[in-house]
Amino acid sequence: MVWLRLLAVLAVVGVIFGLGWMLGTAQVGEEFATFRAVQAGQLADAEAAARAAEHRLGEAVAAVDARYTQELSDAHAEIDRLRDDVAAGRRRLSVNAQCLPGTADDSRAAGVGDAAGPRLTDSAQRDYWRLRSRIETITSQLAACQDYARAVTAGSPPEVSE
Repeated sequence: MVWLRLLAVLAVVGVIFGLGWMLGTAQVGEEFATFRAVQAGQLADAEAAARAAEHRLGEAVAAVDARYTQELSDAHAEIDRLRDDVAAGRRRLSVNAQCLPGTADDSRAAGVGDAAGPRLTDSAQRDYWRLRSRIETITSQLAACQDYARAVTAGSPPEVSE
């Protein structure tokens, strides 16, 4: 009989423990589900904010690119216009140069000046214009890269000044 009572008490304790366990597990499950729902909402908000920031940054980068592309195009047009003016004789390309005095092997008389002043050869003149064009290109590219780097390190989109 003692064994029977002991077995009944253990059964009652086991049932109470089991019910407590089930209720606790259900409560934890509900809290976990609530936590997951809150986290999913926060994740969706963070993703939307990241997409919006990426879109703003992409628009700003495109605006900076358009600005510097236009500046580069204008610089190339100015160089082409100057090249055409020099070729047509409307402008002169001045170069700081000195004529070296003649040597004993020269067939010309020493001290007799040329009819024309010093001038670049045609290939040197082409190289000069090519160099000016490339200088404008690299200057524009470098300025755009610097604007972008400043914006990225500052954490804000690059400013576009018109």
